[in-house]
Amino acid sequence: MEHLTDTDSPIIAHTPGPVRAFALVQEIDEGETEVVAYGLELPSGVAATVGVVQGFGRWQSARNAARRLHSDLVWLT
Repeated sequence: MEHLTDTDSPIIAHTPGPVRAFALVQEIDEGETEVVAYGLELPSGVAATVGVVQGFGRWQSARNAARRLHSDLVWLT
């Protein structure tokens, strides 16, 4: 079993970046927006969302989720 603190671990050696939080928002009235979903984009680029109205989603990227849900992407971190 590999330890996560092992610097020779392929998991740690190939991690390209941090996990980033985002929100997907839609304009409902002029100048007013609502959150459609919150999500995390993993270092591999894959994203997961939890919708405010609908449930869980898994996406190729945060940008792909925004496009598919007709939303604007807002990075939170």
